[in-house]
Amino acid sequence: MTGIVQSTYGLSHNPAYAGMVADGQLANTISKLNSGTATIPYGKAVFADGEGAAKLPTPGSTAAQFVGVAVRELNRAYGMTDTFGAVIDKDFSVLTTGVVWVVAAEQVTARGDVFVRVGATGTGDFAAAAGSAATLAVQIPGAKYITSGAAGALVKVSFVVGG
Repeated sequence: MTGIVQSTYGLSHNPAYAGMVADGQLANTISKLNSGTATIPYGKAVFADGEGAAKLPTPGSTAAQFVGVAVRELNRAYGMTDTFGAVIDKDFSVLTTGVVWVVAAEQVTARGDVFVRVGATGTGDFAAAAGSAATLAVQIPGAKYITSGAAGALVKVSFVVGG
């Protein structure tokens, strides 16, 4: 195996990362087991799968099954080709209350309603509307966008609904 040595370094770092707790406000994090069939990228919404497990949503997922957002963690070693996130059949942290950075799937507005995609396109992503078919999304009661942003931008979401 050939070793990989980093040879370039940036002067400016990202102000935030998807799944990063946004500030020092009250935040609650719980552990869940990734019971899904894929690694869950940090910053994605996760839904209940029994009592102690969570996974990415499916088209049948409802707002009542929303648990929270997969929190960015640096507690495991990852290979160069591994997906960075909550590994299958391993525990991971989920923010159930607080403010977290996520990637907007479409244009969102501060103070706007928060929807989570449960369709086949952008599963677990955050949107501004219910969508339909592949972009179907469910509204998360009690959640709101703290910042505005275009599709693909990091935005803050506040919620007190998971668990």
